[in-house]
Amino acid sequence: MTKPPEQIETERLLLRKPRMEDAPDVFDGWARHPEVTRFLTWRPHESVKQTEELMRRSIAAWDGETNFRYLLEIKESGALAGMIELRLESAPFKVSFGYTGAYAQWGKGYMTEAARACIQWAFGQPGVYRVYATVDVENIPSQRVLEKAGMQREGLLRRESLHPNISPEPRDCYMYAIVK
Repeated sequence: MTKPPEQIETERLLLRKPRMEDAPDVFDGWARHPEVTRFLTWRPHESVKQTEELMRRSIAAWDGETNFRYLLEIKESGALAGMIELRLESAPFKVSFGYTGAYAQWGKGYMTEAARACIQWAFGQPGVYRVYATVDVENIPSQRVLEKAGMQREGLLRRESLHPNISPEPRDCYMYAIVK
């Protein structure tokens, strides 16, 4: 499987590789918000320094072979709508992704648009037959994003993911996937 491109363009978005100068906007847009990070695997950032470290790791990951984070830049305004990460799995026939959206951009369809773009890229790769994501059983808005992107709920993964903003114990998640 080939490495994803550093940019993917959709009708309203530019999915692009993060830059260090994005840290303040990422911090203000979602990293500091408890509402946004509620179902994530990390706690809200308390300072932009934490977000700078996230940007460093996100940029460095592009030198690897498995995890590729994109920032979702709204073409019309240049504002950031969130972040989505493509994960090239060790089994070469499948790709997974995860995401978080900027609080001010919730409900505008940007994440569904980005998810569709990532699915389209993945299915354009020879030998990829499955794209999937997991979502906390209580995260109804994210379940809707995945369904609007064409994915189907396949089942329940018990004690699948640790979401420290909700519980110190692993949480149940739904598996969503789309196949070709």
